[in-house]
Amino acid sequence: MKKKLGILIILFSIIITYIFWIFIKPTRTIPVISEYSQLLASFALVCLAWINFISTRHKILDTIFDGLDKSYIYHKYLGISMLVMLILHDQTISIGKSQEILSGSLISRDPYAMYGSFGLYLFVLIIAVALLAKKLNYERWKVIHKFMIIPYAFGIYHYYGSSNYPVFSMNPFSLWLNVVNFIGIASAIYSIFFYERTSFKYRYKISRLETVANGTLEITGSAINVDLDYNPGQFAFLKISGSETKFPSHPFTISGAPKKGELQFTIKALGDHTNILMENLKVGNEFLVSGPHGKFNYKTGIENQIWIAGGIGITPFRSFAEAGILENHSIDFFYAYTNDEEGAYVDELRSIVHGDNIRLHLFNAKEKGFLSVAEIAKHIKTKEPIDVYFCGPKPMRESLRKQFSSNSSALNVVNFHYEHFQFK
Repeated sequence: MKKKLGILIILFSIIITYIFWIFIKPTRTIPVISEYSQLLASFALVCLAWINFISTRHKILDTIFDGLDKSYIYHKYLGISMLVMLILHDQTISIGKSQEILSGSLISRDPYAMYGSFGLYLFVLIIAVALLAKKLNYERWKVIHKFMIIPYAFGIYHYYGSSNYPVFSMNPFSLWLNVVNFIGIASAIYSIFFYERTSFKYRYKISRLETVANGTLEITGSAINVDLDYNPGQFAFLKISGSETKFPSHPFTISGAPKKGELQFTIKALGDHTNILMENLKVGNEFLVSGPHGKFNYKTGIENQIWIAGGIGITPFRSFAEAGILENHSIDFFYAYTNDEEGAYVDELRSIVHGDNIRLHLFNAKEKGFLSVAEIAKHIKTKEPIDVYFCGPKPMRESLRKQFSSNSSALNVVNFHYEHFQFK
């Protein structure tokens, strides 16, 4: 039920919009298709408010969507749904106007209509580019999304100028949409102009830098003011303060267990900004943190588990292991890496992962080949239900998910847990 809370709340906001719309009459007689066309536009405004609210990264989103990372899945599909609604609204409102003209009705010129058209065209352009963001790095993706405020402003202006329903009255429909629009506008302004300035409340000074694998840097910071309170497995947004090292905010899993006055990230050079970070970061630099976020937590799963880490995906599992494993759990921990130079924390894991309830399986691809479910099954003794926790590259994840599905007789896998961030 908890994992479905987000979709239920979104559907509830759509249903409330429809119910309030049923009990309100337009300010003048318009065709039925025009009434439903404006209902579609109202639904689009609700979707836009949700899209903008998700962009604030407010901590309540972790609760609503079972993790901030999952909220961005809703963000994507809300954007697609909103665009479809606006296109249908544009087409159906034109049909309604044609019907009025054919019936001999006099239609006064609507000076606000063009703003709706401008907004629609810009939305189409920006969303088309945003859907290609998987081919872009994270920073370009962020910049693209900031431009969404322009067509949104056109759409809001169009609504208040062109609506055939009262927009400033005490009826439930008007009040509801005004609240929705306020949330949407306030969220857009906050996320674009204030988030970076106000959300990064935690300051750390780098006390240690260590290369833990080829192209993989461990950053340890000492708290300057207040410590970040987090659970093992969570991620946070990190940015470097000062002008010498240009590194804008970026999400990373916290790689160490909670320690008073200390915070640790382990970063692999996978993109332009992480490469720059590796080259320029120095002991004594300060970094800022916003968060924590995420619900990747093995403690919420069943007792029999398989952990699978691929490459830099070792970070949440290292955090789990450092914090200590619950005694009632039985875990087989598989760590796959390309070669000895790419495997981070291998020796450390051998020393901290011990006991009858957790078993470490190291897979050097150069020696053993790629990790497969058939290979995993050789090490699993139980036929009881199992939860899988995965962190690693997306191709590896999707391959293993398909293998678990097709090899259901070998292992009784109930859930496959993973974070949804794939940013570089």
